[in-house]
Amino acid sequence: MSRLRFALDPKSVAIIGASENPNKVGGRPVHYLQKFGFKGNIYPINPSRTEIQGEKCYKSLADLPEAPEMVIVAVGGDNAIGAVEDCAKAGVKIALVMASGFGEVDAIAGKAKERRMVEIAHKHGMRIVGPNTQGLANFGTGAIASFSTMFMEFERVEGHVAMLSQSGALSTVPVGFLNPRGIGVRHSHATGNDSDITVGELAIAVAEDPEVKLMLLYLESIPEKKYLEELSEVALHRNLPIIALKSGRTDAGKAAAQSHTGALANEDRVVDAFLEHHGIWRAPDMRGLVEATELYLKGWKPQGRRLVAISNSGAVCVMTADAASTVGMPMAKLAPETDTKLKGILPSFATTTNPIDLTAALLSNSRLFGDILPVIAEDPAADAFVIGVPVAGPGYDVPAFARDSAAFAQQTGKPLVVAATQPSVAKEFQAQGVSVFPTEVEAVTALNQYVSHHELT
Repeated sequence: MSRLRFALDPKSVAIIGASENPNKVGGRPVHYLQKFGFKGNIYPINPSRTEIQGEKCYKSLADLPEAPEMVIVAVGGDNAIGAVEDCAKAGVKIALVMASGFGEVDAIAGKAKERRMVEIAHKHGMRIVGPNTQGLANFGTGAIASFSTMFMEFERVEGHVAMLSQSGALSTVPVGFLNPRGIGVRHSHATGNDSDITVGELAIAVAEDPEVKLMLLYLESIPEKKYLEELSEVALHRNLPIIALKSGRTDAGKAAAQSHTGALANEDRVVDAFLEHHGIWRAPDMRGLVEATELYLKGWKPQGRRLVAISNSGAVCVMTADAASTVGMPMAKLAPETDTKLKGILPSFATTTNPIDLTAALLSNSRLFGDILPVIAEDPAADAFVIGVPVAGPGYDVPAFARDSAAFAQQTGKPLVVAATQPSVAKEFQAQGVSVFPTEVEAVTALNQYVSHHELT
């Protein structure tokens, strides 16, 4: 994290344009730094106040007792340019510019203003994040230099996922998806217009954080591919998977990207080839960016893509086979000795060929899952598993199903997911650390993404 340490782990943060109101752009960072346990010095700057949110407030940057390592510039228009110049001359290391109205709205005059700020900064050894940025948030250190509304909803966010984005909203939407599922996000960063520190350069620094186990990217452009190339090398060395959502696939999307962050969207086929070559999985949409997150955090190392499906519903077995065929996961052909052993355990009316239909026999014998899973685990053709439990309730020992499934996944190290629509059923599996999806299609899709991504690297 050394190359951009001051952006991710500053020891002091000043806020130019600080506000007493935590619901204003200049008030949010003060509130978040306090809320999420930032241990460094907080310096609100506002000439009209002596105290802001319990912190001593200063009239100007020159009045501070030290040169802060990071300054959040929360004033607008040309005032932001003047503030950046003051920061550079004062010895500030990072200026985070939240103001908009630059290259994203005017590709000529706006970009010229950005270049002027960057030239001033570099002359004094300072770096810039933004402009037009929602901010940076490192929940590992409590350095939350952001005005995102999303973080107001959570008391604790820290985990092992890093989300980096050129868009402010898209840097935090995954937090909203993942937090209710009990998955924490350690980093949530928005680089805005990428005038100086780009999303790729920042991602390299974040990838060096040993607590990060999965990186998610939202890109509207790939301005400097050298950084993504270096990022892929760091990720390969660390065995860190990266998933990217690159928007601007269509002409309309490219035009929207230009007006959003001033980004020049890249040729889509070239983007596909570039990401694949560097082992980065390209998600089709936001759901695809986050849906398989839990699987990546398991640390599995799949040996193949042959699938085994098990359910107490014949229909679910059929639909799982359909879903697997659609994404290119072949149904494993189990060995004759496996079939023989399964016939010795299951009733005669159950299906022992893959997919395995336990039928309603599961209602009268809750040990069936626990009895057949070790048998299937010994079959060399079985690489991954989907267990479908569409309906269960009184009479079904769902906690036993969940314990047996979790133990099986732990012992074999093979990917296993569950499809369970009923919240009461899903809850039992989730309590055992098993990844659960509402439908077999979603379960197979996520499993295929994880396995296919592993094959890329």
